Amino acid sequence: MILACAVCALTAQQYPPLDVAVDLTAIGRLSAQRGAPIMLVFTRPECPFCTRTKKEPLEALRLSQNYGTKVIMREIVAADNRTALRDFDGNLITHGEMGRRYDVRWVPTVIVVDGKGKVLAEPIIDLTATDFYNLYLEQAIEADRLQLRQ
Repeated sequence: MILACAVCALTAQQYPPLDVAVDLTAIGRLSAQRGAPIMLVFTRPECPFCTRTKKEPLEALRLSQNYGTKVIMREIVAADNRTALRDFDGNLITHGEMGRRYDVRWVPTVIVVDGKGKVLAEPIIDLTATDFYNLYLEQAIEADRLQLRQ
């Protein structure tokens, strides 16, 4: 029983849940230190496809080996005009404003950016091709990691 709890605690530390974005300035610095892109996952609470995306492909990605060294992932609630968020320039805005800045029209939308918020790859919009979604995510992360190293 104690061993099982220790394994669960270790797993929780290694594979953190998808955190809601609060301070992208700090996340940008972390991105630069790690040489890892930032995956912004735009969602809405009432969106069943968003829930499915967070549970299936993104959960699988978070549970994969070396996730924490490959990418930093944060959720942004695209239609939330009340929750504060510090943007990449240090300005205080809302989640909704961040969605408008990246022209997010449908959710879920995944946008991979560098530590300054510059888009590094084509956004992955909607959960249409579930068989290939993980592949698209992995390819975007690897291509963007290469761009950050150049």
